[in-house]
Amino acid sequence: LSADVETQFAQAFDNLTALLAKAGAGPDAIGLVTVYTPDRSGPAFINKPWLALFPGDNRPARKTNHAPLPQGLAVQVQAVAVLNAARAPIGVPGLKHKDPLPMGARLGRYVFSSVFAPEDPATCRPVEGAVAQIARAFDNGALFMQQAGGSEDNINHYWVFMQDFAWQPAMVEEWVRRWPAFGDRPARKTLPYELPAGSEIQLQLTGVLNGRRTNFEVPGVGHHDPIPMGSRVGPLLQSSGIYGIDPANGKVVDGREPQTDMVIHIAKGLMEQAKGSADDIAQLTVMVQDFADVPYFRRRLDELFPDPQNGPALHFVNYGMPKHWHLQFHVTAVLD
Repeated sequence: LSADVETQFAQAFDNLTALLAKAGAGPDAIGLVTVYTPDRSGPAFINKPWLALFPGDNRPARKTNHAPLPQGLAVQVQAVAVLNAARAPIGVPGLKHKDPLPMGARLGRYVFSSVFAPEDPATCRPVEGAVAQIARAFDNGALFMQQAGGSEDNINHYWVFMQDFAWQPAMVEEWVRRWPAFGDRPARKTLPYELPAGSEIQLQLTGVLNGRRTNFEVPGVGHHDPIPMGSRVGPLLQSSGIYGIDPANGKVVDGREPQTDMVIHIAKGLMEQAKGSADDIAQLTVMVQDFADVPYFRRRLDELFPDPQNGPALHFVNYGMPKHWHLQFHVTAVLD
C-alpha cells in the first residue's frame, strides 16, 4: 500500500480495470461502483480516477460509503458488472448529483441506482420534515424505476441510510404503505449513517426489469421489520441481513462461534428455499463487529464454499452493528 491517499485511489481503480479484463470485460460493463472511505476526506480523491475510467457521459451508478477500513487502507472500490449488455445512464428530471455521475444505470434487465436524497424534483431542494423526507426519497426511487422502464414492482433490494433511527418506525410505516402484501416486498438493509445536514434519509436500489418479485423465508427465522429474508426478481436473488438467530426460539445466540454457526445455517436455508445452493452465490458481504475476526470468518466460510477456486466475490465491512452481533451476511446470488 502506498502511504499517499491519491495514489491508493488511482491504484484501486487500476486494479478494478485489471479485474474486469480478467473477466473479459471493460469499463462499459460496470453498472454500479461503490467506494468505501474511512472518513469524509476521501471523496475529494474519487473523481480524478473516476473520470479517467469513464470519460464520457455514459457512466455507471456510484455510491460512496464512509465506514472504518483496515489499518492503512484509504479506499476500497467494489463494482457490479453485467457482461454482454449495453449500459445506458438513467436520469430523473429535476434530480441530479453534484459529482459527475448519473442517478443510475441500466444494463440489459438490471438496474442500479446511485443514492436518492429526499429532494423535490420540482425545486431541487430537500422537502421539510423527516416524515415528508422519507416519503419523498421513496417517491424518487419510484420515479427512477419509471425512467428505467419499470416500476416499484421491479425493485429487488433497497439500502436505507438514516440519520436518526428514531424515525425508523416512520420509515417502516411508509414501507408497508408502498408494499402492503407480505411475500411481495424488496429485501432491505437499514443503517444508521451520518448524512449531510438537513437530510434524514438516503436510498439506493437494485432492480430487475421484466420479472415478478418473489420472497423467501427461512422457517423459524424472521426480521422484526416487515422485510423478507430474501427477494428474487428474474435470476437475481438478494438477501436482507442474515444474523445469528436460533430458529428454535427466534433469539440471537451469544458468542462469535454460535452466531457464525447460525448465520451459515440460515444462509444455506435461504438458498434451499430459493431452489438454489451456495454455488449460486455470486457475491457475499460480511458485516463484522471487529476486523480482527475476519481470519476466523474466512476459515468458517469454507463450510459454504469448500472449493478455494470457486468462491464468491467477498467483502468485509464494519458498519456499526449492535454490540452483541459479531457478523451479518448479505447474499447476492444468480439463479437459473
